[in-house]
Amino acid sequence: MNHAKRLVIMIVMGLVIVSAVIAEEYKVVVPQLSPVTIKVYSDIAQAVIEATGNTATIQVLPFARCIYMMETKAADIESMIVMIPDPAKARQLKYDYSTTEVGKIVFVLYYNKNKPIKVEDLKSGNAKGYKIETDTAHMDHFSFPTMGSTSFEASIKKVDSGMIDGFVFAQPSVDAALKRLGLKNVARAYFDSFQMKFIIQKGQNGGPIDKILSDGLAKIKANGTYDTIMGAYNEGAANYIEWQP
Repeated sequence: MNHAKRLVIMIVMGLVIVSAVIAEEYKVVVPQLSPVTIKVYSDIAQAVIEATGNTATIQVLPFARCIYMMETKAADIESMIVMIPDPAKARQLKYDYSTTEVGKIVFVLYYNKNKPIKVEDLKSGNAKGYKIETDTAHMDHFSFPTMGSTSFEASIKKVDSGMIDGFVFAQPSVDAALKRLGLKNVARAYFDSFQMKFIIQKGQNGGPIDKILSDGLAKIKANGTYDTIMGAYNEGAANYIEWQP
């Protein structure tokens, strides 16, 4: 083997070793939602992280557990969550949002057909005292009192039976459950649209992990991977779909 070939091989091997040393493995937690949503949230996190030459270990957990893991810094990233629109409330959180926005998501008000509720009444402060549930991790997203829920399927069943007046949560997961369960006493109405972002540890906004997420997302948007993973999901998540059970 001549000197030139030997030099090329040594350079390639050196680059491989350096890449292996520099690459980081990040622990990602994904909330237990519908099977389709879990796959999308897992795939987008993995694609973003791998686009920057790093790796991800992904664990699917109940939503509240994901939040706890981020608050206690037992995980590096949570994929994904609805950003609280109130900056003052957001500053009080024990975690940070990523700088980059991953997408948008529609929240729907689910209520009993026999007890109609107007979204405007809730947004004006819920003066009528309706019993409204939402996922425990999203209670700070609203300007009116809500009760926490750890199961959107259980909550939508309570709406159907009249045990509670309404449930506000993400359209893709709840719609899938509503169709699967075949509930017929539930009506739905557009509530609002929110930004979807990754969660990172408190104090990491603008830091190395935040930059990895921003750079990785830019890369997969440029090469088409983002549309492959998020395209179909965004059609049913970012846009309100008018239908009734």
